[in-house]
This record gives sequence, structure tokens and C-alpha cells, in this order.
Amino acid sequence: MAERSYLSIGQVVNLLRATYPDLSNSKIRFLEDEGLITPHRTPKGYRQYSKEDVDRLEVILHLQKTRYMPLSAIKQKLDSATDLSTLAFEVGLLTDAPMKVASKETRQKLHPIEDVPDLLGVEISFIRQLADNDLIRIIRSPQNRELIDGREFEIIRHCAELSRFHIEPRNLRQYVSAANRESTLFEQVLVGMLGSDDSDDDREAKLERAFKTLHDLTDGVRTALLRNRVFSSLNAVVDDADIDAIDDEITRAEHAAQVSASQVIDPLDASELAVQPIRVRPLDVD
Repeated sequence: MAERSYLSIGQVVNLLRATYPDLSNSKIRFLEDEGLITPHRTPKGYRQYSKEDVDRLEVILHLQKTRYMPLSAIKQKLDSATDLSTLAFEVGLLTDAPMKVASKETRQKLHPIEDVPDLLGVEISFIRQLADNDLIRIIRSPQNRELIDGREFEIIRHCAELSRFHIEPRNLRQYVSAANRESTLFEQVLVGMLGSDDSDDDREAKLERAFKTLHDLTDGVRTALLRNRVFSSLNAVVDDADIDAIDDEITRAEHAAQVSASQVIDPLDASELAVQPIRVRPLDVD
């Protein structure tokens, strides 16, 4: 089965139209005429768009939509950029576009691998890389068709976004190992939380809520640990000079507290300062 490494112009429009409703085939052709994008051409002259072409097109559309920049200025910015992913991050594209969520109907079905590029805008070769690194699973039908579970779509989308930062599927194997270990912990806790509840409807809802609670808590720990280690490695932490200053400040505070304590009157010694009775001598009466 031949793998497809490119998207057609219609597929690109379908992929981006949710974010850019006015996008059309003619607009993409116009941008090509202006020299902003240069898609691959088949021997018969059909346009084919690689992932890099789509990323470049997203930057152009984003700058038009949010910065109202003329095409000449956009072209100059693209031509002077050393890395498209860095440029996309700098202009806010990677933080502005919300992650698409598949519908419940899409998640609960199997999809031929040939349909995934149209649905997610990724290449089949990328899907195979994910499967080779155990991030997703390619299911074989009895007739040897390759199928993708719709529940894997979220992973595919996240991995596709990470690839913009040059984080490839092979770099994500550590998360597979971590998920395998963590799933055992979750399963043990969730079994205890759900008990013997056999009602399908309630059980699924309770499982979802319980999983979310556990995930949010453990994710908070994981995120904090990861952030602290990354920031520490990049020296974005308190340096030795700051530590010395804090030590001095605490020492001064402790000394002040000791001095203040020494000036407090001991209750046991209060008798020494007790007011002595005043003796009044009677007045002599003439």
C-alpha cells in the first residue's frame, strides 16, 4: 500500500477551515502566486502540500488574522526566519490554536489508516513512527487492513504538535514507560474506589470522575517536579548570593528575637519590682 506524504489542496482547506473560516482553494493559490508558499507538484501538475507547507501556511494566515500584516511583510519575516517552528512560537501561533477534540462518535470507532491524514492532517509515515515507538497501536483486521482506534487520535494530535518543537516520536518513549508504570497504580486505586459497582452507566461516569481526580493530583506533582528540574538545570533558581542574604536576614531576625526576649520581665522576679506600701506619717495637730 503506497504511503501518502502530502495533502491535497482540498484536504489542507478542510484541515484549517475550523480556525480560518474564510480559507479557500483560491486563496491558497493566490498565496502561491505571491511567492509565499511553494507546494510540490505531481507529474500531472496537481498541488501537494507537505507538513512544512501546512505549517508555513498557518503562520501566514495567523499573521494576517491577528497582526493584519501585509503579504510583503509576512514574506520578509518568513524568509528571514531560521526556523519555522521558532517563528510560529514567537508570533503566538502555537499557543493560540486550541487542540481539537474528537467527537465521541469518532473516538468510539476504528478508522482505516488511509483516512487519518484527512481527519488529522498528519502523514501516514508519522502514524507509523508513533506505532513503532509504542505510542499508538495499529490494528490488523481479518482482511489485513490497517486500522486506528479513534481513542488514539488525541495522542496523535499532541505528538504532531510536539513535532513542531523537533520532539519526535522516538523522544517520547519515556512517557510510554511512565504510563505503563502509572497505569498499574491507577488501576489498583480505582478498583478500590469503585468497589463492586456493576451498573454500566454509573460505573463509567464514576470511573471518569475518579480518574480525572487522580490524574489532576498526580499531574500536579509531575508538572511541579519537571518544572523545578528544568528551571534548576537552566539556572533559573535562587543563586548562592541570594542564599547567603537569606541566611544573614534570618540570623539578624534570630538575634533580634533573643534581645527582645532578654528584655521581657521574668514573672518570678516581679516581686523585686513590686510597689512598696507608702507609709503616711500622721499630721501633728496643734
